[in-house]
Amino acid sequence: MSLEKLNNLLDWAKSNGSYINENLSFENVKDHGISCIINDSLTKEDVSKGLIKIPQKLMLLPDQSIEFFQNEFPNVENKTYNKDIEMIFLLSKLKFDKKDETIVNGENLNKKFKPYIDYLPDNGIETGNPIFWNMEEKDLLDGTDAHIFMKRNFLKDLEDWKSIVSQLDIAKYPLLKDELLEYEAFKMGPNGGVAVNYLLNIKEISWTSFTAYLWSNCILKSRAFPFVMFDKENNCAFLLPIVDLLNTDDEQKSRCKWETETIDDDDKYFVFKTLDPLEKLNKKCELYNNYGDKSNGEYLLNYGFCLKGNKFDSTTLSLKVDSSVIEGAKAYGVKIPKDSTLDSVNFVINKNSQLSEDLLNFFSYLVKLRSEKKGFTSRMKLEGLSQLKAIIKTKLKTIKQLDVTPSEKVTISHAKTIKIYRKSQKEIFQESLENIEKSEKKLILHVKPLSFKKAMANDKTFFNAFLLVFGTRTYNDLIEKGILDHAVLLWIMRIANKEVYPLEEQSNFPSFILKEFENVKKTVVIDNDDINEYLPLYETLFPSLCKKIPAVFDRGNWTLNHLIFAATVADRLTYKRETNGEVFFIDPKGV
Repeated sequence: MSLEKLNNLLDWAKSNGSYINENLSFENVKDHGISCIINDSLTKEDVSKGLIKIPQKLMLLPDQSIEFFQNEFPNVENKTYNKDIEMIFLLSKLKFDKKDETIVNGENLNKKFKPYIDYLPDNGIETGNPIFWNMEEKDLLDGTDAHIFMKRNFLKDLEDWKSIVSQLDIAKYPLLKDELLEYEAFKMGPNGGVAVNYLLNIKEISWTSFTAYLWSNCILKSRAFPFVMFDKENNCAFLLPIVDLLNTDDEQKSRCKWETETIDDDDKYFVFKTLDPLEKLNKKCELYNNYGDKSNGEYLLNYGFCLKGNKFDSTTLSLKVDSSVIEGAKAYGVKIPKDSTLDSVNFVINKNSQLSEDLLNFFSYLVKLRSEKKGFTSRMKLEGLSQLKAIIKTKLKTIKQLDVTPSEKVTISHAKTIKIYRKSQKEIFQESLENIEKSEKKLILHVKPLSFKKAMANDKTFFNAFLLVFGTRTYNDLIEKGILDHAVLLWIMRIANKEVYPLEEQSNFPSFILKEFENVKKTVVIDNDDINEYLPLYETLFPSLCKKIPAVFDRGNWTLNHLIFAATVADRLTYKRETNGEVFFIDPKGV
């Protein structure tokens, strides 16, 4: 940033009634950009008075942008959802219209705000926003929240822009003819290749172009303040020179206060006050604003930087699902996040926090069986945790696999920012994984399910049958040979034949499994799909087992239908722990 432009901005502000405490100066600090430096210790009076005061006449306000929009685009129907659409187009015109004739309420805003507009970044790259990074740098965000939301926001902005400019008179704005043709290229998204990179970072910017629109939106995201402090009914953005130069504290410990002050019954001022203790406001220290409790994803997409050890960091688990699933989950009592769409849900996972109940309930619903009519059973919760764990592991693997190093096409500063961001995302997902495993252990201890491993140890007749047929000496052998699921189904079928076995063997058969089998047998109708699914397995087991171990498998009913019933029972009552492959039977009465 040119120091000449900075000095022109400061001179302009002071000559138009702004107050900047004499002990403050703005300097270009290495690796930190323009910073407000305290040149001498501040007093209690300095702090209570306010260190910076900016008159309202030097602010770009919502009413100015609305008036501009109505005058410049009188026939345009504004149907977009961006509440700051008018300010975006006003800022674009002030920065990129070479005519310098933006008249609002009889005042030339180009001339009035020239030092401020000149000071703002001259192009997208200078904003630092990832939307203007090159393709190689954007690709290094792949697999993260930032990559997802950058694309989503980009395409939303594209539609907002088009909805306005397509209504304009091309005769009045001749450049629009080509700019509207660029829409198809931009639809490829921020990572759309050479064409999009050219349009964003190389081609000369026209004020009605989508590139100008993006630039203005980036400026508002990184510099704007909420106008509600002047008008409680207006939550639109306004631009505030000088105060927007202040950085946020890297450790997010600095606090400040924004106030309004009226002087001479007419002139309104924005007043910046620090809430930091005097002992912290030492000579050569920096005076900080506070950008709020934001995640690194928000910092990255709004300001172009990330904070190490951000205690307010978070990530989002975004899932593409059918709209019917979302509606079904709602009807079942799952609370769906407000920013979800018709075909996706977005759950926030906060750093140093437990996973939200809404997220756990949603995954429980995803594994719900038709027989589970209401509530979230322990089986649903455990199976849901398992599914969630698998997704978290995939996210972790994706984040870990990319190597971020500076190169000819990846700047040192951007590589550093990406590393901080990816590391923080990895830490959140790793913590989430640990929380899932803790929740799983806690739930298992609470439910006290029947361990199939222990059941096999108690039912020695059945386990010895597997030793003779399959050569399995331990439970882990069942897992290694890929026949654990076979053993579960055959044991359920054995329980269904309880009455044909000696009393000492019957004592090992849980009554709740038999009860569920009888219920399934009465209510489940077997169709051709079921037969086609289980017939190959059945034919690998029978009649071979009957001949080899008749004492176990040639007594009672071991038909294909019973195998299918057993599979339904297994679906309803069992949960397999991913960490060690252990299968648990869950008594429905205990859930």
